[in-house]
Amino acid sequence: MRAAVNQKMRINVLRGMMLAVLPILLFVRPQMSVDGAGHELLEAAGVLVLIAGVLGRFWSILYLGGRKNSEVMQDGPFSMSRNPLYFFSTVAAFGIGLMMGAFSFAVLLGGTVGLILYVTALREAAFLRQEFGATFEAYAARVPFFIPDPRKFRAAPEAVFRTEPLRRNLFDAFVFLCFIPLVELLDVFKDSFGVTGIALW
Repeated sequence: MRAAVNQKMRINVLRGMMLAVLPILLFVRPQMSVDGAGHELLEAAGVLVLIAGVLGRFWSILYLGGRKNSEVMQDGPFSMSRNPLYFFSTVAAFGIGLMMGAFSFAVLLGGTVGLILYVTALREAAFLRQEFGATFEAYAARVPFFIPDPRKFRAAPEAVFRTEPLRRNLFDAFVFLCFIPLVELLDVFKDSFGVTGIALW
């Protein structure tokens, strides 16, 4: 019998990865001048993408919180994607890369986080298929695996939310959002000390 994916381990791996990114940010060279309008535009786009990812994560947690592996959630964001929490986490990571002013770094960071979560989602799908059989199969046949399809959105008139999972998710939101002031500080540091960094490509 297949065991459920160890969620604490997955969460700790991702938290560790986000913390490991911090020293790497010192060496990422923006593709445009830090003082230029192009860099500011890319950075602003990154902030918006990051915030969209964090809000999407909260939306997903509202529906899923405390029910993971105990039922097949099919409402709200889970009506558009079987893994919206992982999708929005990937979006947030991509936003962090954009904030650094390096599209290539955004693709690398978002792609790495997305790959880890995609593999995790595959393992979870195998567990859910075994646990819920025909219910999960019908859901999987109707809803995309990872990238949401807004045309499939549906939600019940009322939903019951649990507050404890939201409280736990708040820490992860802060980890993501702390990159906004951090990137600004890094820009000042690089400008003040003439750190040029490494261009990825």
